[in-house]
This record gives sequence, C-alpha cells and structure tokens, in this order.
Amino acid sequence: MPRRRQRPLLGCGLRLVGLAGTLCGVLLVIPAANRLNTVFVPVPGEPVLRNVLIVLGIGLWGAVSLTVGLRLRRQGRRHHVRVVRTLDEARSEPYVLYLRPFAEDVTGTAMRHAFSRWTGTGGALVSGSSLTLEEGVCRTFRGFGRPLAVGEPDEALPLPGSRRLYLPLGDWQPTVTSLITDARLVLLVAGTSAGTLWELTEVMRLRRPESVLVLLYGDREGTDLRQEYDHFRLAAEYELIERQAELREVHGPDWQPPAFPPLPGFRHPDRLKWVPLMQAVIRFRADWTPEIVLIDPTAVSAWTHEGRLRKMTRGQLVPLLARLREDLGDTGRGRTTLPSHGR
Repeated sequence: MPRRRQRPLLGCGLRLVGLAGTLCGVLLVIPAANRLNTVFVPVPGEPVLRNVLIVLGIGLWGAVSLTVGLRLRRQGRRHHVRVVRTLDEARSEPYVLYLRPFAEDVTGTAMRHAFSRWTGTGGALVSGSSLTLEEGVCRTFRGFGRPLAVGEPDEALPLPGSRRLYLPLGDWQPTVTSLITDARLVLLVAGTSAGTLWELTEVMRLRRPESVLVLLYGDREGTDLRQEYDHFRLAAEYELIERQAELREVHGPDWQPPAFPPLPGFRHPDRLKWVPLMQAVIRFRADWTPEIVLIDPTAVSAWTHEGRLRKMTRGQLVPLLARLREDLGDTGRGRTTLPSHGR
C-alpha cells in the first residue's frame, strides 16, 4: 500500500488551486510574450527599461504560476487514483495490464512541456495540459479495458494513470502471472531489470502474441533510445534462451525465441526537432515475430505541432489499434489519441 493515505478532498483542493494557477499563468505569459517586440524594437514614448521590467516580471510570475499549477493538478489526481485491494476486485471487469520497470515511472509522470514553442518544438505559445505520459497511454488503450498496474512498493501515493494493485515484495510473481493470464491486453514497457525480463517471458509463455504490445519510452534528457533498446534486445534474448525449456513446453519442441529487430531510423532525420516520449510500439505476429511501429514525427508534415500530432495519430497509431481490435475481436471504438509528450 502507499505510505500516505489518499485524501480525495485534499486532491480536489489541489486540482482547483492548480487550475486557477494554470489559468493565471496563461493569462500572464501571453501578454508578456506579446510585449517582447517592445523590448527589441523600442516604441517611441515608451521607456525601454519599463517594458523590460514588465516583460520579465509578468512573464516570470506567469511561468512560475503555470508550472506550479500544472504540478498541483498532477499531485491532486494522485489522491483520486483507485487502489485495487484484491485480485478478485481486479478481475471484476475487463482490464488492460500495464507492466513497466518502476524506474520508468519518472518518464511515465512526465507532462507535456509547458513552453514547447520556446524549446524549438513548435506548438501553442503555452500548454495548460497536465496530462502525464502514463495517462495518455491509458487513454489510448482504455477502449480494450480499464488500465491496471502494479504499484511500486512503499511509494508515497499512487501515480496518476492506471489503477494500482500493491503486492508484497517477496511474493509478487504468482499474482502477476495470474494478472497476465486474465488480462484482455498486456502493455509492457521495455527495460532490462530482472522483473521486467521475467514478465516478458511470462507474457510469451501465457499470452496470445496478438494481445501483447511492448512500448519503448525515451526521456527528456536526450538519452540515446537506440542504445537502451539494444541493451533490452540482448537482455531479452538471453532471458528467453534461459527459459527456453519452459517456453517449449507451451509452444512445442521446435519453438525458437524471437529476435527483436533493430530500431529503424527516422524517415527524415535532418528535419527532426522533437520526439515523443513514447517513441515506438512493438507488436507480434502469430508466431511471435516482433514488428516495430516507429512513432516518427518526420514522416508527416503540418504547419503546427498539434497538426503533426493528429497526422501521426492517423497514420501511425490508428492502423495499429485497428489491427489490435481485429485480433482481439473488438468491434467497439475507444478514443484514439497519441500521447502528446515530446522533448
């Protein structure tokens, strides 16, 4: 269980204060940005120093208010995340199992950059969205079931996004095996931790290939995803070979562990200004052959950041979800959105 008790009323208060701070920040930053031209191009009759102080004062106040407001809203939502107490409660409705290395929660809680235009990635002048990457992923796949994740032991409060089920440190594997078996869809964030590699082999042992997706996350620090992915490929290959005997009991004596392919490059790397935090999705054919769907912002063109996201969603994510619905026999349609977090 989380260390701190969830307080829904406190969460509502934090979200309301955060919303007020966000709105105040937007209303201050926009006029400050509009007055920038009076700093670099002096207006006759208006003191330059006064304009500089106005821009700096109002702009800084607005930026702090906006940033703090977004964080308060995110923190407030942690008090409203549903904590699942028992395995039977988790199974009470169809669910999408979200598995990830706990170290990836840092990326999963990242919000869209509030000032993406100033970082050279385009977009609106300011962003008032406090949606985290994990929440965006949950919205994308919630048409297949309600997202469920195992909570990090001893965390202060559950993170916004999936429902949380907390397990004992020394006896978590049997419960995760049961969760993997009963899930409608399994999302596994790639990683090289022992727990994640064990989960990968359990997924391949227990699931249909079409009902599994592996997500590749980047970060805002500019870490080379290709190098991290290559480490994952090697670690996964070693782990699958180690448990090859167990897997062959399920898939037959001739079954061979699949080899994850190299990460493809962007179509036009010279046009690359930003990359989404969820940079690729790996799906599997019926024989467990992996296929990479690269989330490539250089493969589409648009005048705005938001327009590029919409085109990426239509061209790269919608076909993936359509095939997934067909494979799972799902005729319903959930909300199709690409998590709009970039660096």
